[in-house]
Amino acid sequence: MKKAILLIFSLCLVIGVLILCGAINNEFNILGKEEKNENTIYIGVYQPKTGDDAKGAAREILGIRYAYSLFPTVEIGGATYNIELLEVDNMSNKSGAADAAQTLVNANVTAVLGSYDSENTAEAVPSFEKANIPVIGISCASPLVAEKRGNFFRMCFTDAFQSGVMANYAYSMDYRKAAVLTQTADIYSKAAGKMFTEEFLRLGGEAANFSFRSGQENYNSLITEIKDNDVDIVFMMSGPHEAKYFIEQSRKQGLSCPIMGPENWDSGLLLSEASFYSKDIFFASAFDADNDPVSAEFAKRFSSWISKDKERIKENGGCDYSSSESALAYDAYMLVIEAIKASNSSDPQIVMDAIRTISYDGVTGKITFGKDGESGKKLAFIKTINLRDKKFEVLQTISTER
Repeated sequence: MKKAILLIFSLCLVIGVLILCGAINNEFNILGKEEKNENTIYIGVYQPKTGDDAKGAAREILGIRYAYSLFPTVEIGGATYNIELLEVDNMSNKSGAADAAQTLVNANVTAVLGSYDSENTAEAVPSFEKANIPVIGISCASPLVAEKRGNFFRMCFTDAFQSGVMANYAYSMDYRKAAVLTQTADIYSKAAGKMFTEEFLRLGGEAANFSFRSGQENYNSLITEIKDNDVDIVFMMSGPHEAKYFIEQSRKQGLSCPIMGPENWDSGLLLSEASFYSKDIFFASAFDADNDPVSAEFAKRFSSWISKDKERIKENGGCDYSSSESALAYDAYMLVIEAIKASNSSDPQIVMDAIRTISYDGVTGKITFGKDGESGKKLAFIKTINLRDKKFEVLQTISTER
């Protein structure tokens, strides 16, 4: 009997070891550390899946996954290559960013897409540059992200552009005193707020500066301070998560002035939770579904894809809305595919050279890059929330194409 028990125990131990080895091997395959299939091209998705930036990043990830679902292969030299997305979590912080970046470098990816949030992107770009891997920034708008970095290419407009657009729009509406809200200890948020302030002052307005914390949900004391300053416009550099709390609490406390925000307010989260408190909300966006037939077709198909999966709906903010971040992410993936085809190679350096000269007609417009890696497309749609129809509505289109 004892021998039988010992035999069973030994068998269980062996099976356990085999299962563990299989799990380890599978993990290494996901991270690209195993010997790779020579007919597979790996594209890194460098995004925060946990932490303060995870909800915003989900919209970019959805745009990438949707593009991948339509185009999972690419032709090189007459041969068909499978594409595999290697998704890593940079955890919304510096240590996570460094580890995630190194994982993708070790995996020898052809290109990297991301990251949501300028700080996470800035932390990783030097590592990718050292490895000669191109990075396509999707919605990280700070000009400080990749100064003098030759491997970084930005899909969206910069904070300098959108802050200037919103300052000019506010002043054109005869608002003269602004409260500028930026995130505590975030140099990128502070820089964007400074850009808005400088432009608003140049036009002849006044500005008072305030701070909030990332992920903050209670704004009552801050709202009291703002009211005491008797401002007639608020410009808040935040994500939609913070915005929804600030907007509702502001209206409940009697702060009825217009509230403006950045591009990432173009979100299903802000739209799905819109209420009668969401009056006079304005932001600049890089995408509008009604801009042209190509944009409209993308929005229709993307929304249909989102609505087929409850988890996608949840990740998209509770609805099937086609955000600018998802549209830009879709274009970022397609841009890499076009560069691979144009260069007839999956070598990161060769693909990066192709990206520098590429001209691609995407769902967010024609995409080209200058020597600084900035997009030549400077197009913004100033949007508000149509409370009657519960949808975003374009009030003004601003274009400064170069």
